[in-house]
Amino acid sequence: MRYDLPDVLTVTGAGPIRTVTINRPGELNAVNADLHRALAQVWRQLAADTEARVVILTGAGRAFSAGGDLEWITSFLDDPVARDESIREGAEIIEELLRCPLPVIAAVNGPAVGLGASIAILCDIVLISDHAHLADPHVAVGLVAGDGGAAFWPLLTPILRTREYLYTGDRIDAATAVEFGLASRMVPADDLRTAAHALAER
Repeated sequence: MRYDLPDVLTVTGAGPIRTVTINRPGELNAVNADLHRALAQVWRQLAADTEARVVILTGAGRAFSAGGDLEWITSFLDDPVARDESIREGAEIIEELLRCPLPVIAAVNGPAVGLGASIAILCDIVLISDHAHLADPHVAVGLVAGDGGAAFWPLLTPILRTREYLYTGDRIDAATAVEFGLASRMVPADDLRTAAHALAER
């Protein structure tokens, strides 16, 4: 099947496994307008791929995703229409990921921040590199924790433990993410891709 997506989000693979790669490595896979739109559209395309049976979601380079691209986000100050569209798309990203009929394995290869963290923890299984961390740093720039973080972390974890991280924006290292239930297991960085594919094959 041919996927209709921009180069910032790629789908590769043969047989039943599809690997979705967030592909802005020079910007630590920060989410700009094109990537945001692609993340909203990819899940229905995966569901329509009749040969696909499982999905691996990962990031290119050394990050999973650094969250929203600040240049794109600050452009909303002068463009309320784009801001409202981003809010609609943000909801679509979460809803379509949760609705995806295929199991989705997150291979969190590096920092997963803001929207990146939310997308990772909403996958069915989360393998996290021992070099990776999660964070929702909205509060550090004067914003309420968003992109699913404030809503989902307390549902998945002991609320008193994770609420502190949402209030401070501090990083959650890989081992702590597993302890809290925000990741399934920690994997050595060099073994992450192999572990994700072995799990997908199972």
